[in-house]
Parts: sequence; structure tokens; C-alpha cells
Amino acid sequence: MKIIMNNPVFKKALAIFIGFIVFILLVFAGFRIFGTRAADYEPTDVVVSNIEKNSVRLSWATGVDTQAVVEYGTSPTALNFFSPEATKEKSHSLELNLLSPSTTYYFDIRIGDKKFDNGGVPWTFTTKGAEASTGSLITPTKIPPTNTDKQISPTPIQSLQIPNTSSGCNETNCEAIKSKLGKGCSTRDYILCIKKQDQVRQNP
Repeated sequence: MKIIMNNPVFKKALAIFIGFIVFILLVFAGFRIFGTRAADYEPTDVVVSNIEKNSVRLSWATGVDTQAVVEYGTSPTALNFFSPEATKEKSHSLELNLLSPSTTYYFDIRIGDKKFDNGGVPWTFTTKGAEASTGSLITPTKIPPTNTDKQISPTPIQSLQIPNTSSGCNETNCEAIKSKLGKGCSTRDYILCIKKQDQVRQNP
């Protein structure tokens, strides 16, 4: 046994075997450490919500606290706009503003120097268009006319009906005729009396 242990070939083979085992252990440990960490950084459950004409809300989750930058634009190959997160979180929510109505946008999520783009196809959403007017007609309320709006009909002038009596009127004084109007003297008698008095004044 001692001779075998001192054999240079055996020593070399043993060193190779031990080195191989150590290499396997290092690869496995590195995969567990770095592989899991990379997966924790990857965004999951990416959701687009609150889509409006000029804004939208994006949300996603990561396995560890991260601070991302959303890169977006109107072409999947030209994501020229950027919106960074303010703090590190595991549950992420970010609002994009100043968007154009009726426009399709594409976006990816960059964490550190790693870009996550939904497996090579950026996530997408389309903003709302300008809402059309309902065009409903408003029926004006009919306001009842006030007293000032009513047409005021003039009160008809009531004429004094003075009966003509067959007996006539023998009075020549107008004051006396006035007192007897309707009681034996007519309007005609009164007018004749006035004319007669005028003639007396003109021919004293």
C-alpha cells in the first residue's frame, strides 16, 4: 500500500480526481449563488394598468430589492424615453406620463446593466384615444311666462249709453242737462246745448 501511495502515477491521478471534485463543487456552488441571484433580479408578474390618454401605470415584482429604469418608446427597436424608480423595492409600481393618445408604446425594464425585455419581445400597451362626445341634446326648460311677459289687453273703453227719450229735453242750461243725462236728456241735447252756448258767446 505504501508503494502504491508513493507511486508518482497514482499521486497524479489522485490529484486530478480531487481537483475534479473541487471543480464540480465550485461550479455547483456558483450556480446556486449567482444563478439564483440573477433569477431574483428578473422582473415577474409585469402588469400594465390605469391606461389613460396620456398616462399608464406599470407594476412588477422582483425577488430582491432592486431599483429599475423603464425604457420605452413608440418602436420596439427605439426605446428612447426613460423613467427611473426613486427607491429600491421588491414590489414595483411606476407611472409613465406625458404620453400621446391613441399610441402604441413598447418598453423593457433595465436593472443595473441587465436589460429584461420579455424574452426578446418588449412589453407593449396602447393609450386611449380622445373620447367622442355623446352629443346628447339638452332640452331647455320651459320657463312659465311672468306677468311682464304676458300681453296685457287694454281694458275696452266703456261708452256711456244714454237712452234717447221720446219726450226730449227742454232744458237749455248745460249744467241742468248734465244732471238729467239718462233721465230725460240725451247726449245729443247736451251737444246742442254746448253749441248754442258757443254761439251766444260768439254773438253777444
